[in-house]
Amino acid sequence: MASETNARRYTPATAEAAAKNAIRGTAESTAPVILSVRDLAVEYKTSVGWMQAVRGVDLDIRQGEAVALIGESGSGKSTMGFALLRMLVRSARISQGTAVYRDRSGKEVDLFGMKDKDFRKVRWNEIAMVFQAAQNSLNPVMRISDTFYETARAHGMTDRKAVRDKTIDLLKKVQLDAERVYNAYPFELSGGMRQRVSIALSLLLDPQLIILDEPTTALDILTQRAIIDVVKSLRDQLDFTMIFISHDLSLAAELADRVATMYAGEIVEYGPVRDVFYQPKHPYSVGLLNAVPPIVGEEFTPLTAIPGSTPNLLRMPTGCPFHPRCPFATEICAKEDPPLVDLGGTHMAACHHHDKVTKDPAVWERMEAAG
Repeated sequence: MASETNARRYTPATAEAAAKNAIRGTAESTAPVILSVRDLAVEYKTSVGWMQAVRGVDLDIRQGEAVALIGESGSGKSTMGFALLRMLVRSARISQGTAVYRDRSGKEVDLFGMKDKDFRKVRWNEIAMVFQAAQNSLNPVMRISDTFYETARAHGMTDRKAVRDKTIDLLKKVQLDAERVYNAYPFELSGGMRQRVSIALSLLLDPQLIILDEPTTALDILTQRAIIDVVKSLRDQLDFTMIFISHDLSLAAELADRVATMYAGEIVEYGPVRDVFYQPKHPYSVGLLNAVPPIVGEEFTPLTAIPGSTPNLLRMPTGCPFHPRCPFATEICAKEDPPLVDLGGTHMAACHHHDKVTKDPAVWERMEAAG
């Protein structure tokens, strides 16, 4: 159910954050593309065959911008992130597609076509990731100092003093007591502190692109606020490019310049954060927005959940995968899966009826009442 897409109840309001990021996104729209994904498909092996978790994804990431991937659990967001870093589990494979990355020198490489030894130079050095519940990914028997040094040493940095200085600087940047945390074990730190250590670790080698996978999962609301402030501050200071994976729309509004809505492994809408939040053109984006409690205004606005559940990826419905849950669906939706259509201003949507899509909750309430 879309009620999983929760909103935090603090300021700045989603609308204000979206407006600010829209301005920044417009300024960065002419920046060079550093990651171009085309026709990406990822499959997982199951007892009854291959299940396609990511299907035909096209996505361009420009230098300096932040792109949020949003959607319900199981929509393929995290799988896409792991695929880009070639960290999929053994039961998964990239069945098709390319991911062309432009490194700092301007050289373009196909991430999926590189040899393992060459790709290891890219991972963490050019592209880093902060994992979901990353506070649990730190080695419990290693001090924070050793974790940073081992990461640096794996990429050819053997000067302990230089690594220590860089580590202390990063720990300060994520608003930690650097000297204490540097010598601590993970179990001596709170969940929010461990999460900030993980963010600092991802920045150790000055990567050009950082993928954050649900960085505020399992944290209390005040710690979430602190983590968001840290990420925004770091981005302003270091100007890195970011892919942000979340099902929290208010979080996406605060951190992203552009938003990509994913459903059943596909990107169904993509555009500037202000366009997607104020004028969504795919019914699934509307459903997610209508399921979020408002954080401004005095009147209570009833929430409307998306009826039904996400499809079985082994037995996908014909046509548009969202049509069984969509109040705008017609006969053509059950027959043809719509492509992403350019709506102007880099706003795209994969919907046969994008011109009729509305945020009016009554449309969804009528569908829910009809069963």
